[in-house]
Amino acid sequence: MAWTGIIIVAIVFISIMFKRYLDHQLKIKALESEHQTRSLGEMKQEMKALKERVEVLEKIVTDSGYQLNNEINRL
Repeated sequence: MAWTGIIIVAIVFISIMFKRYLDHQLKIKALESEHQTRSLGEMKQEMKALKERVEVLEKIVTDSGYQLNNEINRL
């Protein structure tokens, strides 16, 4: 009889600990997902800023005044 009670308590304890473990794993996954979402947003902003910088550089390089200035400096 005593063993039956111990086994029941052990099963209940193990099931409670397993549920807590699974809950903890879910929280970790949610935090990782949130972090990845934030990182993705930051990357998108950085990509947008870099594209704008490239556009400005393209305008400068294709500007006829810039090309004329380079030709004058070569002479």
